Parts: sequence; C-alpha cells; structure tokens
Amino acid sequence: MSFSGRVDRESHKGGLLVSFEGRAPRLGAVIRIARGRILGKVETVLGAVDSPLLHIHPLKENVDSRATIGSPVEIAPRDRTPKKDRRFSRGSSRNKKKGNGGNRGRGQNRSFGRSNRKSPSSSTSKMARRSPNSGHRGGNRNSKKSRVSGDRRGSGKRRGGGKRR
Repeated sequence: MSFSGRVDRESHKGGLLVSFEGRAPRLGAVIRIARGRILGKVETVLGAVDSPLLHIHPLKENVDSRATIGSPVEIAPRDRTPKKDRRFSRGSSRNKKKGNGGNRGRGQNRSFGRSNRKSPSSSTSKMARRSPNSGHRGGNRNSKKSRVSGDRRGSGKRRGGGKRR
C-alpha cells in the first residue's frame, strides 16, 4: 500500500497536520500538494495507530496554510541528481594525499605485520644497548626484587592459607 494523505488542519506550531493512509513517510521527507507546490518536510508522525497524522513543519516560504486545508498531498520525489561526495564534505577530497594516502596504515606501509628490528646477532640494535631496568617505557618494570610485601601477583600463594576449592 502506498502513501496517500490529505491536509487536515493547522498545528499549534504553525505547521500542518496531515491525515494519511498507507505507509508513513520517512522523517524529513518532502511533502507536496498532489502534483504541485511543495509544502515542507515531515517533522514527526503522531496520533493513534488507526488514525496517524504527519506534522509538516517548517512550511516552505509563501505557503498559505489555511488555503491548503483539504488538499490531497503526496511525497515529493527525491532529487536524484548527482552531488559532490558528501563523505568528504569537510574541506578534504579524494585527490588530497595525507601521509599514508588515506589507507589507514595499509597498502603503502610495506613493514605492516613484520618486525622492524635487526637480526639478534647485530650488537647495534636498540634492544641490545639497553639494560633490563634502564627506566625506559615498556617492559616489566616490576621485577620480583622490587615487589612490595602486599603485592601478591604471580606468587601462587593464597590468602587465608586454606585449600583451593
């Protein structure tokens, strides 16, 4: 069943209430008088299930809401003319190259998924020059020697001395 409606009355907000049959149009759909002038966009669908109403608000300029009461309405066809790609509307475009070409780390990054370290036999690698607890980021800074007495991680002992259940 398709959409068919008729302007019922003015709303308290200055829009139009339209009674309709069939499937409700999407929110934001443009509604027009049958084969004629555009009234406005669907703001909301309200009312009982057996007698729903569309609220069309705001109205297009130069629409006399009182003159449209009783007029049959339809959903205006959407404009299908191709527009600029909306995904890149914030000043960027597909032709701009940023660092990795927009591939988010894939494609041009040849070392993706491979280790960048030199072979273990090389004595000039960064890992070979550092001592185990040199204060660098990463690694295990909490060696067993520096544990505080209350830190039980990895000790295997259970509090209370009871058996495991």
